[in-house]
Amino acid sequence: MENFVEMAPIIYTPTVGWVCSNYHKLYRRPRGMFFSAKDKGEMAALVYNWPQSDVHAVVVTDGSRILGLGDLGLNGLGIPVGKLDLYCAAAGFHPTKVLPCVVDVGTDNVALRSDPLYCGLTRPRLTGPAYYEILDEFVHAIMTRWPDAVLQFEDFQMKHALTLLERYRNHHLVFNDDIQGTAATALAGLYGALRVQGKGLEAIGKQRVVCVGAGSAGMGVVRMVAAGMEKQG
Repeated sequence: MENFVEMAPIIYTPTVGWVCSNYHKLYRRPRGMFFSAKDKGEMAALVYNWPQSDVHAVVVTDGSRILGLGDLGLNGLGIPVGKLDLYCAAAGFHPTKVLPCVVDVGTDNVALRSDPLYCGLTRPRLTGPAYYEILDEFVHAIMTRWPDAVLQFEDFQMKHALTLLERYRNHHLVFNDDIQGTAATALAGLYGALRVQGKGLEAIGKQRVVCVGAGSAGMGVVRMVAAGMEKQG
């Protein structure tokens, strides 16, 4: 914590973006858990291979929308690793009680698929019901072993991000940082700006808000701001 401001950009953005782009060239030892479409029917067994019986936080990605870099497939595991490093450093999570994961369902990044060093599935991404069958099995396996853990979805494509959040939120403790975390921070910033202007929270409803970008984070911000406007009348 003494050097958190200096170290955070090294642990996470912008450095983690470079790490993910080159993960297949930098790989030395496993960190976290790797799941793939080929593990269908075996994910519960894989989960019980993890040596820690008490996990408090799980961050998972499918590598489909890593930061602003797009589809990086299995290389996206660097994001859950980096995010949980921040949680340990700044939020008090114990390093042995967090679990970074990647669910590899293929990649549409042709350059990665043709790279002999790439460790992931060298096939186009699963879509439709087949995709959700894999995610359903993963979530069921994780939450069966650690029912009290928070499961955070990280850097999923917009077409899946909101669907997955709605699919599981009424049954498990799940969270999407792009849709909810970024959005909550943006709304808090707007409330703070109103306070600086000497206005009350109800003034949010009179503001015009332009959001540049329609990804999961941008649309999450729009939804959260709209919810704030409704709440404040």
